[in-house]
Amino acid sequence: MPIEIRMCPRVTDDTPAMRYVLIVILLAAGTLTACTASVLTLDVGTCFDDPESFDEVTDVPVVECGEPHDNEVFTTFDIPGDEYPGDDAVNNAAENGCLAGFEPYVGLDYASSVYDIGWFTPTQDSWDTGDREVICFVYEVTFAKITGSVQGSAA
Repeated sequence: MPIEIRMCPRVTDDTPAMRYVLIVILLAAGTLTACTASVLTLDVGTCFDDPESFDEVTDVPVVECGEPHDNEVFTTFDIPGDEYPGDDAVNNAAENGCLAGFEPYVGLDYASSVYDIGWFTPTQDSWDTGDREVICFVYEVTFAKITGSVQGSAA
């Protein structure tokens, strides 16, 4: 499935450097297989590697959190409403919801953390089929592999 990648600057009070938040917009669903999972089935605490290509994403390689991995799901939530609110509203809701869920899971505020966040969001097409879920994931800001869960790591 094609995805849209948007890079948004992340500025913190403690550094003038720009960090980026990867926003991945899900355009279609995949299926669950032995070592991969549909992005629509990822649960909190699931660790996964980046897909081989961001041109089409139907599923992601699931990895045991004790093994080196790229990402970990830290919260999920639904966007309310019957009508699709538009891409900007969906991404704003995703950013706000993911930021709100970061500290309770990681144990440190986002601005002080070595981790960054990304998310999968519903699209107009998936919204029309009932999809409202935002799936938030954390990754190392330098894109280094993570070993172990980030839950409660205060890193």
